[in-house]
Amino acid sequence: MTRRVRSFYARALTAADRAALDDAREVEGLADEVALLRVQIRRLIEDDEPDARVLQGAMRLLVQTLIAQQRLSGQQAEGLGQAAARLLEEFGAALATGDGTTGGGA
Repeated sequence: MTRRVRSFYARALTAADRAALDDAREVEGLADEVALLRVQIRRLIEDDEPDARVLQGAMRLLVQTLIAQQRLSGQQAEGLGQAAARLLEEFGAALATGDGTTGGGA
């Protein structure tokens, strides 16, 4: 039987945040985080004048998260390299067109 340890941060959280923290403890893997980062990156790219530093930081964080996800899942790093290459190609294409799109959709 595992003893439930109270979170160090619990005192600083609202009741709703504590409930959300309990939900978050049940999540395994990084798929949700990767998806959220991708949504945020798309929002940045769709901006009329995206902040290049913020966008680069978000891209770096996404790549680091993908690396961590690969390590956690035990999959080959080759797949990660291909995914990162595709991501960087799309990023470059979006910046080159200057319109915030990657040419892959409406």
